[in-house]
Amino acid sequence: MAELQEIKLGYSAAATPRTTVKVDTNCGVVSVTIVGERENNKLFPLITLHDFGFDHESQFRSLERSGEDADKFFAQFVTYHIDLPGCEEDAGDVAGPYPSLDELAGIIVHVRSSLSITDPIVLLGVGAGANIAMRYMVKHTRTVVGVILVEVTNDSETWTKWTQDKITDLIMKPSDVVTARTRTPGELASSLLDKHFGRTASPTHILTDCRQYLTQRMLTSLNIKNLGLYQQSFYQRKPIPSTDFTEKTVVPALVISGKQSWRNDASIDARAELQTSGKEVTLLEPSPCYLLPLEEASKKSAISMMLFIQSIGIGLSAGLTSGASLQSAYKRVENPVEMKDPVVV
Repeated sequence: MAELQEIKLGYSAAATPRTTVKVDTNCGVVSVTIVGERENNKLFPLITLHDFGFDHESQFRSLERSGEDADKFFAQFVTYHIDLPGCEEDAGDVAGPYPSLDELAGIIVHVRSSLSITDPIVLLGVGAGANIAMRYMVKHTRTVVGVILVEVTNDSETWTKWTQDKITDLIMKPSDVVTARTRTPGELASSLLDKHFGRTASPTHILTDCRQYLTQRMLTSLNIKNLGLYQQSFYQRKPIPSTDFTEKTVVPALVISGKQSWRNDASIDARAELQTSGKEVTLLEPSPCYLLPLEEASKKSAISMMLFIQSIGIGLSAGLTSGASLQSAYKRVENPVEMKDPVVV
């Protein structure tokens, strides 16, 4: 049995019990933050996986604090926020090569075993974390009841993308290419966030505030070197073979991608691959939404997630009727989702 060590106890904004534990896994010791009452057998297990450049706190804080619909969603679960190796607060440097995405998916197996999670789980992954969630799903389908994939991709980094990044780096910072000098923490944080936000000004104040928050968190609480290693592991990924997406390996899924996001095309392609299994795969494209749906469209995301888990038999008593739809639910939200293209298929 993997090692389990409780290290602190606190409370979320909703006064929900919040405990952080250390779990020994195939990728070393990882930090898992548990939100909710584990002894309540009426609650389902939800496991979250964050994107590169984030930890669980920075990734899901906007969603958790977005209001009543998010409260209803999380009230159905005991949530297990996994901080991937070296991405937790005050982490030391990761020793040795950083795990591949397939190896990172294996962490979920050890977390379930160590924390005695025997019920089927719901997976919530963002970006690289969504890709990891899919890798776990196709190998351990019987343990998963549904997946929520935010800005998911199942492609690989092409030579074109790699060359574009190198040329841009040469133009923007030629001295770094020539002298290979050591970058300051601030430069490392900026470089890492450029992969999410680009080098131009953010199109909305929400994204500007988010970038400032992430920069501050990286510089004060997180190990930027480890965050970069996670990013490199994601860039070295190989696509999940299309033959792996079958009726026996795919569960009902919700895909969320901002209409104006640079990952939108890739998310639509990933959704199409999941649909080849014959399982229901819902697509939500909030607009305007450029990069981070959980920040830019937190209320819309929370509503769609609540309706999704209701459709798979979770949360029927959480205040939404069985006949509710995304279209009707969005009437309660300002600036409703763009409906020119199909949102639910």
